[in-house]
Amino acid sequence: MKKFFYLCAVITAFMILTAGVPFRKAVQDDPYNAVGNHHPYIVPEFTDTKAPCGYKPFYVSHYGRHGSRFLTSDSGLRKQIKTLGKLEDLGLLTSEGIALKNELIAMKAEQEGQDGILTQVGSREHQGISRRLYKRVKRVFGQKNRREVFVQCSPVHRCLQSAANFLGELKANSPELDVELHSGDRYFDVLAHDADGPVKDSLDKIRSRIADSMIVATFGPDSGKKIFKDIPAVEEALGGKSVKKLVYDLIYNSSIAKCLDIDIDPISHFTEDDMYAFGMVFCAKNRVSFARAKETGLLRDTVVGKPLLADFILKADEALKSDSHKCADLRFGHDTGVGPLLSLLRVEGYDNTPAMKDVADVWVSANYICMGTNCQMIFYRNRKGDVLVKILRNEIETVIPSLPTFKGPYYRWEDLRAYCASLCGIE
Repeated sequence: MKKFFYLCAVITAFMILTAGVPFRKAVQDDPYNAVGNHHPYIVPEFTDTKAPCGYKPFYVSHYGRHGSRFLTSDSGLRKQIKTLGKLEDLGLLTSEGIALKNELIAMKAEQEGQDGILTQVGSREHQGISRRLYKRVKRVFGQKNRREVFVQCSPVHRCLQSAANFLGELKANSPELDVELHSGDRYFDVLAHDADGPVKDSLDKIRSRIADSMIVATFGPDSGKKIFKDIPAVEEALGGKSVKKLVYDLIYNSSIAKCLDIDIDPISHFTEDDMYAFGMVFCAKNRVSFARAKETGLLRDTVVGKPLLADFILKADEALKSDSHKCADLRFGHDTGVGPLLSLLRVEGYDNTPAMKDVADVWVSANYICMGTNCQMIFYRNRKGDVLVKILRNEIETVIPSLPTFKGPYYRWEDLRAYCASLCGIE
């Protein structure tokens, strides 16, 4: 117990020392920057660096997280609506608290029978990603001798819906494509095989221990002051439960609101300090769940990222053969797949290993693992048969800082392949 409170004190001191750092500004600019992987897809503004002279795009390899969804379970909503109702009956809710309760009720009604299902926001996200990819490399999908598109999809409903929206848009733009869709557990093992056994237990324990202590340390004594009239009376009514944890849980379930097609804004009922504290904790949890952190090292990269990166390499090898008719390999899965892939590649933003307490100020997770997050490799070839590859993260050109490029953001395939092969242990 002494160690727990010592850790809380250390984190509290850290928060005081880092007041006013970049994440605070991000929350001030938009409170939804705190909601991490619950943030809807952030449509990018991008420009393309022109490919070196003579190189034309001919093949695309893609992994996309499903789009915006409902909460995977409404159990938290039901529990919190009940709690807020009890507090309202006791006269402990402010007008903001009552408004929050009513908006959570509206969210629950919208979610009825839709746990974990893609929303219409998510459908539009994947239609847009597909449309922009087609427009960007139209030549890839117009090759007479390369019309095959191989699609692997997690069997989870929201991923199948995402794939359907992406492919529907792609076929509308290029109806002559020969699309082959595969789904099932065999593909899930490659696309989003999560850690299990001792590795999963270790990750979960680390994440829970530090996140719980961060909640105590980062949420201030006035947490929830916009929604509760009397904090001590609320805690007494809750049987001694900390209001800090309740506020965290309320924000967590409210954070999905922008993914729904309803006109509510439950996040507006929390203070900037509450959103800042929530984001510090949630960014840290996202980082441990989907990428490398100081406390967990390479566990996610090793267990999840390696088989997925190997799939990228081996499928590209097949597509590069002279007799191949394939123009694209498309994959649709989860944050538990695309996060470790980007982390293993060590692209910009994933090339560091922060401690959980430092994550939010170097890795605002809404920007890196939002709904619809994707990784695309665009392959270019010249008449000599030389191949270059450009990596896109969320449709924006990116590089691997530790691996020199050939020109601009373009890598020689042999260099990128050798680098990737060394990471996932294939020849």
